[in-house]
Amino acid sequence: MKKIILSAFIAAGMAGRLCAAVAEDSKIFTPFFDMTLSEAAFLPSEGNIFSGGNINTQVGLLSKITQKDQIFGLYNFNYSGPGFTPQDSRQFTDRNMSHGFNIEYRRSITDRIRVRPGISLNKEFRRSGANEAWKNGLYNMNSSGGQLAVDYTFDEEKNGYVTLQYLGRVIKFPNYTDLLSEFQGSGSQGNIDGGLNDQTLGQVSLRPAWNKFFGGITYTSQNYKNQKVVLNTGVYGNTKQKDTDTMLDFGFHHSLWILELYPVVSYTMHSSNQNFMLYKFLGDTAPQFGEKYYDFKEMAFSVPLDLNITSKWAIGGAVSFTRRAYDKRTARDTTNNFTTTKQVNTMTTLTGSIRKRINEVAMVRLFGSLIVAGSNNKFEQYMPYSYTGNSFGIAYQLSY
Repeated sequence: MKKIILSAFIAAGMAGRLCAAVAEDSKIFTPFFDMTLSEAAFLPSEGNIFSGGNINTQVGLLSKITQKDQIFGLYNFNYSGPGFTPQDSRQFTDRNMSHGFNIEYRRSITDRIRVRPGISLNKEFRRSGANEAWKNGLYNMNSSGGQLAVDYTFDEEKNGYVTLQYLGRVIKFPNYTDLLSEFQGSGSQGNIDGGLNDQTLGQVSLRPAWNKFFGGITYTSQNYKNQKVVLNTGVYGNTKQKDTDTMLDFGFHHSLWILELYPVVSYTMHSSNQNFMLYKFLGDTAPQFGEKYYDFKEMAFSVPLDLNITSKWAIGGAVSFTRRAYDKRTARDTTNNFTTTKQVNTMTTLTGSIRKRINEVAMVRLFGSLIVAGSNNKFEQYMPYSYTGNSFGIAYQLSY
């Protein structure tokens, strides 16, 4: 869940900068709209066939006040239904829905330098079962905060710029509870009632772009308000939990003859001072202790491409790969005991598609994917770690 939150904030910052590049012109009011709808069927190697849909919609408006002053507002709605997911993230049946509101004031200091202060509000709902009410989700989240970005343009002809941005968020999980706290009795009742996972988030990023190349470095820090670090005695100590992420990424979007390429690669270093107690059953008096349980290094890359057959039709393909290696967490065997081997998860996805452009702003795509997930963790009672699956679906995109 923490990883999903971080990715969402990073994506939101990137989307805001991209929207700005698309929308800015001489008009007083310039609308921005981007919507993608998809529906797919999923066939796992074990279990039943299921279906899931995704909706991602951004609606924005750029208002020109003067030659140097602008206001940009953006609303984002995202729904992610059941589907195949990387290990240690969520179950196949999980659903999440979010509403995000951002408003940004833009001031051109010189012809090359611009500042963009802004505020943001976000509300996210998550549920694991079809009968669970959205309002009761354990990981429902509310966040609010501000940001300040500075853009420096060094090459207007090839859209070359560098953006330095800081954002801060206050994040609350009103329904979150912790089983270990409940086991410890009524003394922790305040945490059971909510607020145990509440945190403040700070993020600094430096992102250059030029001639459709982009990349950057992003550092994120999460400071928990109430969550303490569990000790090897099975009780919480006095130190509060703190997580950090450092991410490097690079990509580009270029056309080569009739090919369109969109490769992206990223490397993430996640660090947390939180430990883990492995209870094999309720009332286990000899739980196993996992020190620095959540530290990992993750490499991910994706190489999508489209082969344009005509002005409207294209054949697409993509390969993506993610490898997460934990620093100290050891894999579990089939009886739920820690082994001596560090846990490593991998996930590879191969996709083929056919795309048709309906007009200048709309397109439809039929796709099929093969997913191969592997891990040396053999205990799979709660979520699968090693599996294969196929998915087939249709996606519709509308943007202007």
